[in-house]
Parts: sequence; structure tokens; C-alpha cells
Amino acid sequence: MIAATIALAPFENLSGDPNEEYFVQGFVEDVATELSRFGTIEVLYPRAVLAFIRARTSDADSGPIADHILRGSIRRAGDVIRVAVQLLGSGTGRQLWADRYDATANDLLAVQDEIAARIAGALASRVDDARLAVARRTPLASLEVYDCWLRGLDCLHKGTVEADAEARGFFERALEIDPTYARAYTGLSLSHFNEWSCQAWEHWDEKERLAYDYALRAAKLDDNDATVQVVLARILLYRRHFDEAAHHVDRALALNPNDTDALVHAALCRAYLGDGESALALANKATRLNPAFPDWYLAPAGLALFVLGRDAEAKELGLRVPSSMFVDWAAYCAAVCALTGNMTDARTYLERFLTCFRERITFGRTPEPGEPLRWLLHVNPFRHEQAAERLARGLRAAGLESDPDEGRPEAAVHPAGLEAARATFRRDGTFWTLAFDDLAVQLTNQKGFHDLVRLLARPCAEIHCLELADRSAESDGHDPVLDERAQREIQARVRDLQQEIDDADASNDIGRAERAREELDQIVELLSSALGLHGRSRGLGNAAERARSAVTWRIRSAIKKIASAHPRLGRHLENAVRTGTFCAYVPETSIDWAV
Repeated sequence: MIAATIALAPFENLSGDPNEEYFVQGFVEDVATELSRFGTIEVLYPRAVLAFIRARTSDADSGPIADHILRGSIRRAGDVIRVAVQLLGSGTGRQLWADRYDATANDLLAVQDEIAARIAGALASRVDDARLAVARRTPLASLEVYDCWLRGLDCLHKGTVEADAEARGFFERALEIDPTYARAYTGLSLSHFNEWSCQAWEHWDEKERLAYDYALRAAKLDDNDATVQVVLARILLYRRHFDEAAHHVDRALALNPNDTDALVHAALCRAYLGDGESALALANKATRLNPAFPDWYLAPAGLALFVLGRDAEAKELGLRVPSSMFVDWAAYCAAVCALTGNMTDARTYLERFLTCFRERITFGRTPEPGEPLRWLLHVNPFRHEQAAERLARGLRAAGLESDPDEGRPEAAVHPAGLEAARATFRRDGTFWTLAFDDLAVQLTNQKGFHDLVRLLARPCAEIHCLELADRSAESDGHDPVLDERAQREIQARVRDLQQEIDDADASNDIGRAERAREELDQIVELLSSALGLHGRSRGLGNAAERARSAVTWRIRSAIKKIASAHPRLGRHLENAVRTGTFCAYVPETSIDWAV
């Protein structure tokens, strides 16, 4: 999808030496080549522009040659060569952007490609900025496909659940216009990825699936878009598919090494993959190519410095990123401050992180001991344990509470020490005994264990999140909230509605999807009213959302804790436990649990 057409006029040779003409025009051809890597920009090369100008008549009705015109000049003065460029609106002649670049004659060959790349990267960014400014003033129904992409991406940068939902409206509008537009699916993937990786824990399974599915769909539609490739790389990275993620990062950089947003995402991926030097180089290149970069561009560079162990530099750079921009960024700042001995700032940033964690992750609930640290290590997918261990060490030094099972020898024991032959998940006094696949462990109590034991006791049965949320840890679990017939009817209708929503979304039938969502919301509200969560008389649709959020997070947190002590059991539960409005334990093969 072409966003703009740019005509590159032949650059002026201001050196006064005709022998320099070959260099001047060769340079502008290099700029055109770098610009052509951006699939959203159509480039008219200087020779084509000259031919067009010569062929034009004086007809007053003849339209502009392109949306924008890039003019430039090169001047040699002694050993210094100066390249000056300016971007003009074709219809108005108004200057949209200008810059200049200097190099010595001896270094020119070495930096020529760099200057061409900087011009191309900055130019592409300004073209998008100019178009976005117009799109913001345009009604949704009148937007073109690429405008919808820009508006949606602008919403995603706000980093809130509400903005993610607004972004999806723009991407869905783009697909109404062009169902084959790959970037719209990329945007949908990013919107769900934002919530899956850092915000909407109550929709964990759904968001993970949608983020991955939309990214794959985008890649199938357009395998030559660097943005599509780098988004798929990030999702694979968070799934811990490290080799696949690295492949798609390489592919994105090969397709377009000058797209600054793609460079920043690639830098983040390379940092998590353990290649700090490459990550830092990519992040620095992004800020060179786009000097007007947004604050979030600095975060991958700070992470790369942290991975390299350059904590003082990571601290200096990291503190320039607004700590509220990402849920976990204040935690990074706390860790690097502690690792560099600045304990006052470390405690300040740790408190900021915990406040944000309570607001956006546990929704007001006080976290359990070790819960914030487990969350941080989960949403930061380091390939190598050393980086994760350094992050944890810095946070503990800053005052973050550790998992009570961390370092406890009895957290994992040999089969001879406990009954490990039978699958076991039960509470024994102050500890929980977990046995699976000939290994038994003991762990301290966690709320999510009570949810898991109820799911394991009823394999393949769907239990509503309100039923789990309304039970205390001491509940005997025998009195049903709804009779079995009502539960079966509600579950069947919810499944039908969810399938209808998926089908409608797949066929871009927004009206049908909205009707199904409205009915689903009504069912949840009715169910909430029937259950009377904790006797509250307020709007209970909100209570159902809070219940789903709380149950999903504590189950997932419990599974992560189990995986750290018993990896095989952790993997089994990760694959077999489903969370959401209805939760269930659905193993591939039947297992007789002692609970």
C-alpha cells in the first residue's frame, strides 16, 4: 500500500567543478535506492523526474509529479563536503523538513551509505508524520487504508487497554477497505500483544492466541514487509521460540535496514536474545536516522547496556525514559540504580513499579510475596539466565521481596524423599506437595494452588471464574454456585457466542461480532447478578471482569512458580490449563491426581 510518492530532483552541484557532477548524481541515486526499501513509499528516480519535466507541456491542468519533492545540493569546500536536503510539498511548495550532513573528503566513501540511509530514514518518518497530522482531522469513514494504519499505530503508542481497543477500530476499518492489507493484521497483532505481554492478564489465553494468529496471517499476506517480520519476531520471542525469533529479526533487517521503528523493535529482540552489542548498534542507528525520535526509542538501548553489564550507562539512559511508559521500566531503573550503589533512587523507582503493578496488573490487590518478581521475569524473555539473574539481584538489592521458596533446599527433593510415583497436588500443613513424572517438590502456599487443585479434581469440566473467585482458600468446594443444568446451558451458549465472534472477526463482519459481544456481556452480567459476588450490589458485569482477571493472574502466577521448581509439571499445566471466563484442566491423556 503506497502512502506517498516522492520525486527526487537531481541534486545541485555547488562545488563549481563539472568533474564532481558524476559524484553528485550518483549520490542522489543511492538515496533513491535506500528510500525504495520502504514499501509504503513510491520513489521517482532523478532520471525519471528529468524525463517527466522535459515531456511536460504548459498545460495548466497538468497535475503534480508526486506528493513530495526532495531537493538537495552538494558542496565541496576544501576537505569538507556538505550535503543539504529539503522535503517540499508538491502542491504547496511548503518546506516540510530540511537537514544537512557534513563529511571530510577522506571519509566520504565510508560515510556515504550512512548519510544516504539517514536521509531515507528521516524522510520516511516525516512523510508519515505529515500524513498522520492530516489523518487525525479526517473522519474514520473517509480514511484510506494507510491512514487507518497510521491512526491505529498512533493509538498503540499510548500503551493503554483503551487505546489498544481504539486502535483495533482503525485496523478493522482498513480491512473493510482492503481485506488483504497485511499491516492491518500486524496492527491487530500488536494490539493484542500489548495486552497479552503486559496488561490484560484476565484475557491471557485469548490475547496470546490472537497476537500470534494475526501476526502469522500478516506474514502470509506480505512476506516482504519489515514491520510484519519484526512484529512476528517479538511474539515468537515472548513465546520463548528464540531461534525462530532470531530468524525473523534477520529477515526484517535484510528487507529494510533503515526503518527506524523496525530497528528499535529488532534492537529489543537482539537484547533479549543476548546479543547486546548488536542490539546497542541497532538502537543507536535508529536514533541517528530519526533525530526526532520518541522517548520509547531509548528503552531498547538501555536494555542492551544492561545485558552488556554496563550498568552506569544503562542507568543514565534508562532514567531518561518516563518510568510510567511501560509497567516494568521503573523496575529496570530500580535494578540498575541498586547495582550502581544508588539506593535512594533504587527504592524510589521500586515503589513506582509496585504502585503501577498494583494498578495495572493485580487491579488493586496486594501482590503475594515474590509475585512481582515472577511477573517481571516472565514478561522479560531473556534467552540467557545470567541476564535474568542480574535483574533479580538488582531488584532484591533495591528491596523487592523474593519468592519465599527461592533458595529453600526442600523446594525440590528426590523421589525417595516424597511420594512421587503418583501424580499428587495436595496441601500438607504449611506446604503443598506436588508430584508428577517421578519428581516430587514441596512449595509454600499460594492462592493459585487452590484454584489449580479444584481444576485438577474435575478434569475437562469448565468452572466459571466467578465460582473460583467466590471461594476462599478454606472452602470445602462442595456446594455449587449454579445447578449443573444451568451451568451446562450457560457454558454452551458462551461457547457458541465466542465461536460466532471469532467467525465474524475472521470475515470482517463487525455488525455480527458486535451483536454477539453484546449478548455475551448480558450473559456475564446476568450470571454475575445470580452469583452475587461477595454480596456486592454494584454493577456486577465489572465484578465478573475483576474475577476473571484475578483468577487468571493467580493461576498463571502459580504455574510459573511451579515451573521454577518442577519444570515438567510446569510445562504440563501450561499446556493443559485454560483460563478465562471459564477455566478448565484439559490434559492430552487422562491423569489420576491425588488431591
